Amino acid sequence: MNDHRTVIVRYDEIGLKGKNKKFFLDRLLSNIKYKLSGLENLRYAMPHGRIFIYIEQAQADECVNRLRLIPGIASASVGISLEPDFDSLADIGVQWIKPVLESVETLKFCVRTNRADKSFPVNSQECNFEIGGRIMKRLADDGLVVNINHAEFVLEIEIGRTETIIFRDRIPCLRGLPVGSSGEALCLLSGGIDSPVAMAKIIRRGCRVHAIFFDNQPYLGRGGYDKVLRLAKIINKYQGGGRLYVVRFEKIQEAIRDHCRPFNRVVLYRRMMYRIAAELAESIGSLALITGESLGQVASQTLENLNAVSKVVDMSVFRPLIAMDKNEIISLARNIETYEISILPQPDCCSIFMPDNPATKSKIPLLEDDEKQYPWRDLAQEAIANIETLELDGLA
Repeated sequence: MNDHRTVIVRYDEIGLKGKNKKFFLDRLLSNIKYKLSGLENLRYAMPHGRIFIYIEQAQADECVNRLRLIPGIASASVGISLEPDFDSLADIGVQWIKPVLESVETLKFCVRTNRADKSFPVNSQECNFEIGGRIMKRLADDGLVVNINHAEFVLEIEIGRTETIIFRDRIPCLRGLPVGSSGEALCLLSGGIDSPVAMAKIIRRGCRVHAIFFDNQPYLGRGGYDKVLRLAKIINKYQGGGRLYVVRFEKIQEAIRDHCRPFNRVVLYRRMMYRIAAELAESIGSLALITGESLGQVASQTLENLNAVSKVVDMSVFRPLIAMDKNEIISLARNIETYEISILPQPDCCSIFMPDNPATKSKIPLLEDDEKQYPWRDLAQEAIANIETLELDGLA
């Protein structure tokens, strides 16, 4: 068995594109090359419906681990390229199956061939029979049995015009669209469970998503800042090129506390966050805001309150979690490896000066009246002028 491997990269949604398909493929290939930078002696090919990466065997596992973080890829496999010779293919199959048989009494297996090259003189079913028969002849006495519908070990073969590849695993990846194919957005990122999941979901739709965090260190300490930074770095693994913007929010919250109706505080906080985020988004070329809001989950996320908050901005606000329940969101947080950090004890900005009875059905005229009681425009501009910007790629 040679010391080189062929990694097969599959995509599904991109394959449904029409005349702009090449744009998405070029973006995906560019993202793959960026993510695999540092690996040596790579070569690429793009046969119909696939991307092939030729790589040294020692780097294959690391290559696949990185591919799993790239939106736009449906699955990946590590295979071996060789001539379409049945005996050679069967030899590799035996080498792969034998170690598995050592730990089980019986093993159900099958061969599945995809004959992309229709000029190859043997059809797919005949290839399955020829290769599977050779393997069974050598391993049937060791407990190997054929089971096409419930195979525990599937040996797959792709016969193309230029090469034949044999492989055994399809490793699921993120699917979706390649980052950079859908523009840029800005996510209101807190230290909770929801907003990192929302950010990751929009990244999977092809957006590069930057994050904005509203900080109140004088009252909360540095813990929230450090927590959000850790979350932002984890999410940035799925895209690269992301930034975290940190806004000092304490003066705004103090003004709302001192001059506004207590029951309106949380919604007033959110309205100011939206205003600042929207102005920043416009200045950096982001076309939408992203939030982790889920309808009815907390007092600030009733339909009335969401409407009252959205009214203060003109740009699109995407809420990818809006119809999800908490268990669904937690499951996704575990998948993207943010959950354990998100549940670390640390209050967020909106918990400061929380009223005993926050409004669940805010009245916009009352909110606007409260906002006349303090210089929110001046405070917003001061906060924007002092935003801290962190390039997430450069952080360890």
